Amino acid sequence: MKVQMNTKLRSALLASATLAGLVAAPAVVHAQAAGAGVDVGEIVVTGSRIRRDTFDAPQPISVVSAQAIREAGQVNVGDILRELPSINSNTNGQNSSSTLFLAGQTRADIRGLGATRTLVLMDGRRLPFSDASSPAVDLNTIPSLMIERVETVPGGVSAVYGSEAISGVVNFIMKKEQNGLEVDLQGGLTGEGDGAQTRAGFNWGKKFADDKLNVMIGGEYSNVDKIMQKDRDWAYPGIRRDTRVTPQPILDPTSRSNTAPTATFQLLGGALGTAKAVTLDYRNPSQLVALSPACSTPTVQPDCQDPALFYSAVYNALQGKVNRGILRGYADYKITEHWKVFVDAQYTKVNGYGIFQPAFSSAAGGGTMPVSLKGDNAYLAGPTATDAALRAAWLGAGKAFTSTSTAQVGKFWQEFGGRDVKTEREQERVTGGFQGLFQTFDRDVHVDGYVQYSNLNGTTISYGVPNIARVQQATDAVLLNGQVVCRDAGARAAGCTPWNLIDGPSVEAINWTNATSTTDQKVTQTVAGLNFDTQLINLPAGPLGVAFGFEYRKETSHFHQDPLGASGALFFNAIGDRGGEYDVKEFYGEARIPILKDLPFAKELTAELAYRGSDYSTIHGTDQYRLHLEYAPVKDIRFRATQSTAVRAPNIVELFSPQSRNFTTAALDPCDKDVFRGASASQQAARRITCAAAISGWNSATFASNIGTGRPSLALLQGGNPNLGPEKAHTYQYGVVIQPRWVPGLNLSVDFFKYNLQDAIGTVPINTLFQNLCYDSPDAYASNPFCKQIERDPTGASTGIIGGVVQATLINQNVAKTKVEGWDYSASYSFHTEDLVKQDFGDIALRLDATWEYQFATQGLPGQAYTQFANTINNATPQWKANGTVRWTYDKIAVTWQTLYIGSMISNNALLPTQLDPYMTGDYFKHDLKVSYKFNDQIILRGGVLNLFDEHPPALPETFAGTGTGSSTYDNAGRFFYVGVNMEF
Repeated sequence: MKVQMNTKLRSALLASATLAGLVAAPAVVHAQAAGAGVDVGEIVVTGSRIRRDTFDAPQPISVVSAQAIREAGQVNVGDILRELPSINSNTNGQNSSSTLFLAGQTRADIRGLGATRTLVLMDGRRLPFSDASSPAVDLNTIPSLMIERVETVPGGVSAVYGSEAISGVVNFIMKKEQNGLEVDLQGGLTGEGDGAQTRAGFNWGKKFADDKLNVMIGGEYSNVDKIMQKDRDWAYPGIRRDTRVTPQPILDPTSRSNTAPTATFQLLGGALGTAKAVTLDYRNPSQLVALSPACSTPTVQPDCQDPALFYSAVYNALQGKVNRGILRGYADYKITEHWKVFVDAQYTKVNGYGIFQPAFSSAAGGGTMPVSLKGDNAYLAGPTATDAALRAAWLGAGKAFTSTSTAQVGKFWQEFGGRDVKTEREQERVTGGFQGLFQTFDRDVHVDGYVQYSNLNGTTISYGVPNIARVQQATDAVLLNGQVVCRDAGARAAGCTPWNLIDGPSVEAINWTNATSTTDQKVTQTVAGLNFDTQLINLPAGPLGVAFGFEYRKETSHFHQDPLGASGALFFNAIGDRGGEYDVKEFYGEARIPILKDLPFAKELTAELAYRGSDYSTIHGTDQYRLHLEYAPVKDIRFRATQSTAVRAPNIVELFSPQSRNFTTAALDPCDKDVFRGASASQQAARRITCAAAISGWNSATFASNIGTGRPSLALLQGGNPNLGPEKAHTYQYGVVIQPRWVPGLNLSVDFFKYNLQDAIGTVPINTLFQNLCYDSPDAYASNPFCKQIERDPTGASTGIIGGVVQATLINQNVAKTKVEGWDYSASYSFHTEDLVKQDFGDIALRLDATWEYQFATQGLPGQAYTQFANTINNATPQWKANGTVRWTYDKIAVTWQTLYIGSMISNNALLPTQLDPYMTGDYFKHDLKVSYKFNDQIILRGGVLNLFDEHPPALPETFAGTGTGSSTYDNAGRFFYVGVNMEF
């Protein structure tokens, strides 16, 4: 027989529907019906597979309703979830445009532990990864208009759902029925007239064959336009710290760049020993201008403001461009009253556009593509006034017109355009299965099974990534037999066209040096599951509920880069090909054991147990468990406690990636004279031995390394490790829920959470490798395996410095630990105004959700001290984050006021408060106003203003730039207006 919804559940759902804003609901949750129109039991909530006769979740759960998604004003559900207090900023529309392969993606990150440790589900089934370069789920692949609700459970569910659920799960419950046609349209624009967002979608559904066959089809298309930093007065040209003084104040505006879109020439170290630089004025490239002392050093000084130079922030994006199209179809057929079969199919195409500054050569030399102008360059002897002016400056610096007299060139190679990346991803997913009920031993047994297959194909095209060798060959132009040619004979034979660095290149020179790089990727996932649940026996306090099941999953991933890009020949990351596969067989079981019920001071006492065993083809066996206890002394208050373990199996990228090239500017060479001088006595004693062993003729007072602050970046070889083990975690949650009968509509909850993550997969921090593990280590240099990961230049041929660092090799290892602690708070209250003032002014719903995450400490290597990242902008982990909602509904109108609060954070935890001014970001508030009007039963109009008071990110360099994690924490777009309409026919 069908189970009628009890009064308590119905009231909870009504209250949630009344709220309908962006809310978390750790005390009251929606019920997830197991199947539309089929009698398959009572209630299932995310976090457990056991049906239960109460809507109380086994642990805190946050809910975002379909109505909230429509009224949010944003076209991407990921941006909506990002404002939940338990979810941190990760890859999203504000920072993914500055990534090589993730442009347009939005990812969920519970507690800041990373998107790879947050499991994303759809109807309780895991979704496939959306990318082969960095496995995680792109929330853009979920059709937002077909979502019934989103349930987020932080922590404690890995025993139920498996790997990747260390920090928790996000479960998208999808619509499965539609009566007729629904059309939804929305558009919006910032107050500056840019950053347009549009979405158009439909849902259509109907029942056939005496209501046995249920069919639903839906689709949507959305587009988000870019926002550039130069188009915001508050953001452009940017600010920086004055590193010359302590504490470091803010300089507004930031310094200008001597890496110019024209060219800057470093006329250093000539016969006169002068330090001098000149630039081609970016406003008038034919004008040669001598730079001031602040701008003439290879790395400009903080107060460099010569008008002939420009601000490089002109290239930065505050919001990327992305568009997506999704089609989804769902159908189920009721075979009998208790059995049905279903199929769920979806096609998704997402196009993202990465926005990068052009390729560049540093005025300091070194780096990826160093370019120098030689004294016998043919164009230096050219006929133009600009050529003559540069010759005069050349002589004034004491330089000769010979090939051995050179000047480093600082230049953004704007002639190639921006290094923009077009990313295309197509994904198909098909799920087929059944749900039903049968009886055995006079017990109802619910069963469901499914098979799911998904396939992702993706491509990227990276434009404006020049051939490094060709640029260096083309710019080295000489006069031969009266003709200007490339000096290198081999390059001439290959068609080299000389590049005029002074007066500008020809189209032929640009075409000969320019290049593109492409990648292709394919990701597949096959999942099969079979689940049972029943009430095994009746105990004095109620039935013993059990659930158990089996799952099989196979993941494959392949990534291919074009041969030229993979070779390292281009101004692009040489990644190469990588791929692999694994499968896993799993068994899980749950039990819900009622111990006491309806006794004095024991309204309910219930224990829950869960276990999952897994057998991976890569890491072999893993075990996970969960212990949960609920105690309600009276009806109005409920205590809950959960202790669980979790694992995350290494993914294909972490296991099988070949070594590829990357770069860092953070590395410090312990053997460098300045670094050595700042070391402790014990460190200096160790380095006198290790540095002398590493560098021939090393002198602690004179050796100047090629890497370090203000110097060229260090090349890294990074890659996978097939010998990785699983990440492991212990999680703890203790809380209380209060729902007083004497205050109807009031719900309060407080929950403590704690995560202890160990064997976290990562690479050894670069300076830990250099210092702790190699040069400060008591181990002999020659036999130390970590020292072998640092390659030095014994002759100076590669770096220009004998003993310089060529590259460092870093591979994935199970090395790190992380400790996270904090509290979740939630309060909601809804009431009819008529109950208070005896006159109907509508209904009011109030809600406040907050997270206090006071610890996020990471240990990079065993035995090291923990580094605290909680409340730091560089880890995007605010100590306090809260979301408050006030909603008023009256007749046909609904008005919602929503406030997001992010507490003041440390701008840089690597420095002391006495070293930065200001040191804290300051509190941040963003206010949204949303209005909806029900025109009639078929049409609902909506509109609103997001970021009503146009609140900008904190004015600190750590958050002010257009790229990076910091800018993804705050709203970059500014005030945003939107309107929409929902129509049903």
